[in-house]
Amino acid sequence: MRRLARLCVLVGVGVLALPGHASAAVESLVFDSAPITVTSYEVARRLQLAPSPKVDGYVVGMSADVVDPEGNPVSPMDVMLHHVVFAKVGVPDYTCSNVADYSGRPAPFQAQRFYAEGEERFSLSLPEGYGYPNRGQDAWGLLYMLMNHHPHTMVVQIRYTVRYVTGTQLAAVKPVWLDIENCRADPVFNVPGAGPQGSTFTRTWDFRMPESGRFVAGGGHLHGGGVSLDVTDMRCGSLFTSYPTWGLIQPFPILHEPGPLHMTGFADPVGRPVSAGDVVRLTTRYDDSRPHVRVMGIVILYFVPGATSGCESFTSPLPPYTQPERVTIQLLKPPAGTIRRDLRGTWVGDYTFGAQRVSLRRGTVFTWRFRGSVEHDVTLASGPVGFASPSMSRGSFSFHFTRRGTYRLFCSLHPARMTQIITVR
Repeated sequence: MRRLARLCVLVGVGVLALPGHASAAVESLVFDSAPITVTSYEVARRLQLAPSPKVDGYVVGMSADVVDPEGNPVSPMDVMLHHVVFAKVGVPDYTCSNVADYSGRPAPFQAQRFYAEGEERFSLSLPEGYGYPNRGQDAWGLLYMLMNHHPHTMVVQIRYTVRYVTGTQLAAVKPVWLDIENCRADPVFNVPGAGPQGSTFTRTWDFRMPESGRFVAGGGHLHGGGVSLDVTDMRCGSLFTSYPTWGLIQPFPILHEPGPLHMTGFADPVGRPVSAGDVVRLTTRYDDSRPHVRVMGIVILYFVPGATSGCESFTSPLPPYTQPERVTIQLLKPPAGTIRRDLRGTWVGDYTFGAQRVSLRRGTVFTWRFRGSVEHDVTLASGPVGFASPSMSRGSFSFHFTRRGTYRLFCSLHPARMTQIITVR
């Protein structure tokens, strides 16, 4: 009854009425990215400019897929869409003034992140009467990460469908990107996984709202081992919780821990109010009974500014219970060479680790020094504690080995070529 009353008030006062939406025509526009080459058993991730509507209007829905050069759908068993992010170039982002590139350096331009899709295949569908405004001269950028599960190189494209409204006025939404590791092109962190069965690992990130208004839609992105994503107004209570559904069919070989099949979202024409100055907290929870590396915690919300009053909190329904598949990532290439004992570090060059088989005393701080011409990383495939380095071509990364056991490591970008085993005794 309270929500019905709110809806009646909203319609009655007409402050954020939706003029002309009943007669709005929605057109489905299909665009293709530039060709993307993904080498065998490896990852392609890069930025490129993306075609966009060349007439003023509103984006009201959006989805993306992977196709071959002839436009045929590519199965995720062949090339997996790990994630794509669309941003409007030259427009300030709501929560980040400059999104960093993959190295962590600030990008030399502003970009407003307005849509993203991962393994959960989030499809944007704004409530009727709302739209993301776009001008014909606006430039779009596309950040992608694709994984090739084939022994041969493939050339693919990102095909995206934009549901677009012209010739009428809609209530304009602003995309609000909430991210545990905000302002990075590769916003990942690691779950150590050293807790007992049933334990969880929690990270939070806070953002203070600069204006009042209502969130009218949203969706979330987690990786394998994810439990939930919650958006809370710290003054009023939970606004939205996104939960995973498991059961995604995984390609072979498994190059990373499987992500969810689906994440719950919401589309609420009445909206979920926040006030200027409120702290909006993103909380992400992961299982901590086993390692989960290079994971994310991201929610994108669509916000309409306007006057609000009072507090409300919302309970998000749980999806049908599903059990995530427990997998162990196998090294695709056996590490070579003699066992090197009690080293303090090694180098990482193009497509190889300097010392591939290492034995250490417990308590050793081990350092990898990067000196390649392309980016690489050090990532746990399996072992007692989860960790991973940032991707880099220059620099160093250290890890303190405090738990005995066998750590099977690889470069997550080049898993078929770069492997290492460290035994801690």
